[in-house]
Amino acid sequence: RLHAILDGAGFFFRNATQNSSETWHAFWSTMSNEKERSAAGETVRPDPIGICIGFCAVAFAAYSVYRSKREANRIISLFEANTQIKELEEKVRRGEPLPNIVVIRGTISADGRDVCTVSPRVQGLRDKVGEIEQPKNAWIEIARQAKRDPQLKGIADAVVERTGVDAADVPDVPEPGDTYVRESELRGEGALVLSEMLVARICAKHQRRTEDKKTKKMTIKRPCRNESYNCFHGRRVSEGLHLLDLDGTRADLDLPPADAVGLAGIPEPPPLFLPVNDVWTEFTHYLRRDGLTGPGGRHQRLDDLPPMRLSDPYTLLSEFIFIDVQSTGDLGGLPGNPNVLNAIGEAYRGRDGPAKFLWEPRGFYDSVKGGGYDDVPAYASARFRRTEMVSASELTERAQAAARQNALNTSYCEPSFSREQLLQRRDQENCFRYTELAIPRGTPVTVLARPMVAEAGTGEGAECRIRLTSPLSCMEDGKAEDDPKSDRFRFRIRPGHTVENLLRLRDLNVNAYYGLAIVGLVFAGWAAAGYPGMGAALST
Repeated sequence: RLHAILDGAGFFFRNATQNSSETWHAFWSTMSNEKERSAAGETVRPDPIGICIGFCAVAFAAYSVYRSKREANRIISLFEANTQIKELEEKVRRGEPLPNIVVIRGTISADGRDVCTVSPRVQGLRDKVGEIEQPKNAWIEIARQAKRDPQLKGIADAVVERTGVDAADVPDVPEPGDTYVRESELRGEGALVLSEMLVARICAKHQRRTEDKKTKKMTIKRPCRNESYNCFHGRRVSEGLHLLDLDGTRADLDLPPADAVGLAGIPEPPPLFLPVNDVWTEFTHYLRRDGLTGPGGRHQRLDDLPPMRLSDPYTLLSEFIFIDVQSTGDLGGLPGNPNVLNAIGEAYRGRDGPAKFLWEPRGFYDSVKGGGYDDVPAYASARFRRTEMVSASELTERAQAAARQNALNTSYCEPSFSREQLLQRRDQENCFRYTELAIPRGTPVTVLARPMVAEAGTGEGAECRIRLTSPLSCMEDGKAEDDPKSDRFRFRIRPGHTVENLLRLRDLNVNAYYGLAIVGLVFAGWAAAGYPGMGAALST
């Protein structure tokens, strides 16, 4: 039963991010009316487990807000320390331990030849270079609404009472257009030392049926492009990538692996793209690790929860991104080129042929009615049910077949849509997202990393080389590496030499966690009121 409630909670949380402040206000009022009905003697059946899940999300979000602020203060201290590479080399010569994390300013360079990007050489993508148009982050938008909309003051006040996190503690962030849609001056050309491409599938999930209580009319709700998974991640990097600090001293750069495609579930987001934290995936990882304390203080293990296969579309903030666009349709094509995926596979061709893409069947079929988030519909072909790497051609062939199977068999169709209309909606509901970044040679940058010894020497005049690699911040606080409560310092390369560039991401993370706290509190209230309307309030 607990897993079923968790699936229901996931459905609620993910659908909640699609609603307006008016809907939230109406929903909060509905729960208040239920409390009045209970006081008047009417039967209300609270769900203790649902209440615990909601408050657990609130507690996790509150802790994460405070953790993000602690991390921001640490970054400011590291920046003000003005660490130079020579200082680190001297520590090694004296036999002293190196710090776990440093912030170093300098310019980025490499010993090898320049690398090239892919997008300017692919028809369809070439015309989009310079466009940044990424999906909105629904958690941040919920936080924005809660901070500014008087109708949501009751919810915001309840969050303060429960967690101590006031809306005033949540930093103001740019308006949506500034964050999600903008022009980049970069064109992915010239002398480049690094380029990196991310291809994601954006799909439609959490379809639902709603019934009008008065007319009994059934309506099908079909969201568009609301979940995602990474299907390709490629990198080109010049040999001998390194940083020259402000004194001209060199440290080699050891980049995190380009492995943001996961066969076993959602992996770590690609750090060089500077993603805002995926708060719902983090929360489910937290439940899987720590379990849930239910009614009466009974602890329930949840380590058998299936891995998350889909997540919210990433919000990517790196200023090195020069293109971030979505395909016009379900199969990844763009005007003038229906075979963009094939072109990318060819561009990253290796010894074994063109690069492969991840086939994740959950990204091509509707949600399962009454099923869990890990379910694949029974009508999906046996050949398509396994998560695996396939060629671009195989991926598009499967996508076409899945579109037909889904339109013919999904229960989320009549009476609102015909089967033919579902096929026609396919391009509206699903797409592929193409994001590429590039770092020019000689760019002034600020790097957050962990210093390591590449070549050690002791004594006066001994040779010593420093290597900057991914931080392992959990070592500092004694927590396990996968503990979701531990500080999360990730490898960062930001343009310029100001601390604001490093702090901007933290501000957006705080907003995302605050949005999770808002939704968690509303879910707890909904469970306490006996789930009035079973989601009708969220379907308006």
